[in-house]
Amino acid sequence: MARTASSSSMSRAMVSYYALDRTNGSFVLGKQYTDQLTWTTGLDPKTGKPLNYDPTKDVQAYTPGSHGSRANPQGRTCPSNSGGKTWPPGAYNPQLGLMFITSIEGCNIIETVEQKNFVDQGGTIRPRDRFAGGGTKAAERRYGALKAIDPTTGETKGMTKFPFMTYGGVLATASNLLFLGHLDGTFAAYDAKTLQEVWSHNVGAAINAPPITYSVNGKQYVAVLVGSRDRPVMQENPELKNIAMTHMLFVFGL
Repeated sequence: MARTASSSSMSRAMVSYYALDRTNGSFVLGKQYTDQLTWTTGLDPKTGKPLNYDPTKDVQAYTPGSHGSRANPQGRTCPSNSGGKTWPPGAYNPQLGLMFITSIEGCNIIETVEQKNFVDQGGTIRPRDRFAGGGTKAAERRYGALKAIDPTTGETKGMTKFPFMTYGGVLATASNLLFLGHLDGTFAAYDAKTLQEVWSHNVGAAINAPPITYSVNGKQYVAVLVGSRDRPVMQENPELKNIAMTHMLFVFGL
């Protein structure tokens, strides 16, 4: 079984492609697919664990300077904590033998600070209720990408970059088309062989939902739910600050 893997917190930034044996879940191979990866030096080809993993330590520091600590409050990690594939679904084309995913590229700062209470925010700290001690912030403008991956090797076979982060999932059709929505309202189709755009339509509101396809009386349709607004995204991409928050379902005929 093949899957992309990204977990929460520190390990989320690993964002490598993993292939696992479907009979027992054992590790088969792992391959980096993000443009930048700095918090570790790579994967152990036998175990899939970070090369600088130290089993004798309870807390893994990995690459020095990549994460904040009390001794060194700021660290820069690539990709960012929201980077790589994360939750938007990918798609597989059995004719081409390729898996298509979106990827958020770029880095962020992970900062550790002392924060004793939340009085200025209306209350005190309660365990598991509020987080204190810093957080993440953008180190640079992040961008999105559509990538084609060979699931048998983990090799990236093609890539198209976008000016905004990609939160919409990918839909693949038997006619070798890929459909994907963007934060600027663009809903587009791409050639699965070249990843070049072949059609687009701006729906006027951001898209972070995956499209679907279905047929009625022999005619095929593609549908996508639109309407999204994310404050961190707007702060990083001020040109999107006035994008509509309209929530609608758009359906296109093929």
